[in-house]
Amino acid sequence: MKKKILVVDDESKIRDMVSSYLINEGYVTIEASNGYEVIDQIKQNEIDLILLDIMMPGIDGYQTLREVRQMNKKIPVILLTAKSDEVDKLLGLEMGADDYITKPFSLRELLARMKAVLRRTSSDGETLDEEMIIRGDISINLSKYEVYVSGRKVGLTPTEFKILVALAQKPGRVFSRLQLMNIAMGEAYANYERSIDTHVSNLRKKVEEDPANPKYIHTVYGIGYRFGGEV
Repeated sequence: MKKKILVVDDESKIRDMVSSYLINEGYVTIEASNGYEVIDQIKQNEIDLILLDIMMPGIDGYQTLREVRQMNKKIPVILLTAKSDEVDKLLGLEMGADDYITKPFSLRELLARMKAVLRRTSSDGETLDEEMIIRGDISINLSKYEVYVSGRKVGLTPTEFKILVALAQKPGRVFSRLQLMNIAMGEAYANYERSIDTHVSNLRKKVEEDPANPKYIHTVYGIGYRFGGEV
């Protein structure tokens, strides 16, 4: 079945250019010009991925992303931004984006980023080799992509889910940032391994009772992270 992509930008020329390219590559596209239309579209359609422009009038991309995540939608989101500042990129990741690409971008690079995100959000990844993982108060349903903490369902982004699964499947094992980056985002993102820290910080806020003193996701300074045990 063809993947359905929601292309969001207030500039019609950009929407048309991206949509035409993706259709030629075998995708189905839906277009939206503002945040209100995004919310309507995800209510009406099964969306596989959102390409979301940040700089839009009215509800900007950040606010739209916040609304999508508050709806507990785990749809992967790639931000399209004219801003190259690192703070803006990290802000997007902190709010639940799965990746970002800076304008102007090549359509081939955009497609490569999309494929990487779709691969890591697929339920047939190598890390998903058992139905349930239960670690303390955390329960992970791999087939449904659901996580519960003390019986309460929490919404994770696809990247956060992949990181949690990798760590929880092998408690005590130390994963480097590069290893987690490869698991969660693919080898193409090796040079962005420090962004794993942002994803882990977001993950802790969702699954830890006290994110500043984590019970489950521990930092191994100078190396990376591990699940459980004393650091």
